Amino acid sequence: MNLIYNTQEEIASKIKQKLLEIVPDIRKTVLNILPYIVIGMLDSESVVASDISKSLKGQFSLVQHDSVVKRIRRFFKNKLFHPYDFYDKIIRYVIQNYKNKHMDKRVHIIFDHMFSKDNYTVFMITMRVGKQGIPLWFRCFEGNDCPKAFEEDLLKKGISYVSKLFSKDDFELIFLADRWFNSTSLMQHIASLGHTYVIRIKRNVKLLLFDKKEGHDICKWFDDLYAYEYHAHYLFDIPITEKRYHVNIAISQKHDVEEPWLIVTNGDPKRAIKDYGYRYGGIETVFKNQKSNGFYLESTVNASLKYFETEYMIACFGVLYLTILGAEFTKNTRCYKNVKITTHKNTKNGKPIRILSLFNTGLTLFKRAFNSSVYIRIPFRLILYDV
Repeated sequence: MNLIYNTQEEIASKIKQKLLEIVPDIRKTVLNILPYIVIGMLDSESVVASDISKSLKGQFSLVQHDSVVKRIRRFFKNKLFHPYDFYDKIIRYVIQNYKNKHMDKRVHIIFDHMFSKDNYTVFMITMRVGKQGIPLWFRCFEGNDCPKAFEEDLLKKGISYVSKLFSKDDFELIFLADRWFNSTSLMQHIASLGHTYVIRIKRNVKLLLFDKKEGHDICKWFDDLYAYEYHAHYLFDIPITEKRYHVNIAISQKHDVEEPWLIVTNGDPKRAIKDYGYRYGGIETVFKNQKSNGFYLESTVNASLKYFETEYMIACFGVLYLTILGAEFTKNTRCYKNVKITTHKNTKNGKPIRILSLFNTGLTLFKRAFNSSVYIRIPFRLILYDV
């Protein structure tokens, strides 16, 4: 009989040890079930309790399937478990041990909203890792377009949290956001924390531009700004809105695009377009990995907010771990010489491009290693490498 490596109990033991290290006051009831929920989620690629239950083996095989489902659901509804506080301790540990490889220490932070059908609204802040992201801070709300999820106090609270998260190191934080966050109050808040914002602006926002014929500033709309066909152009220290808040502006080229980007920043506008280009991969991939590309979060309907908050935290934890595992595979290739996973391919110019995301690399590695007759290293150190 072949020896089986990375069994359910072996992986659960690693998770328990790490959780006890990071969250020493973790309740025993949580410690006894959470590692298995994580394993079941990764194996089944689902946060649905019934799917997780089907993937669990060992001691769970001796219990009725419905009883295991009820136990998982009780954990999701447990009022004594605080998912935000728990994830806070996890992400603090990850960021404190983050292995940055870029000398300039620029870190792209992205914030946006996610909707789970018509049932829940989530405000999420992520950090770009490679061409995708990891969750840093989130808050969940009932209903679609819940007004509480869009309150500026909430947005500022999340931004301040992330600022403190990186305060011990000299990282340069660049906050990226889509055009739905074009509030000058939000821009001022980010600038007051000593960080850079790069925000796409709506076209119906006013600005003041100097008119040579008139000889003074005149009021215009962002929609009036001219976009060149083949190159971007930049405006410096321009007052916008009735508050006359001064920003730098970058306007992307209009060739081969449906609509040029109009971007405001308090940093160098010549870097703003490239920075903003990281927004989609830095947060939309996280939402996708939680939904159709990963854990099918939208299968959850008619659950209480408490249930969804815990479930969503588990999904964030899964995205975080698999991205870390994918980065580990990319960084420490010598440890995985016998594992054949194609993550890149060469273009016609011979330049390698990634064809398998860090999340899917980590998922593929986990699935191959779980209950395998071949030893494959799958650490649970939660050490994130920059790639």
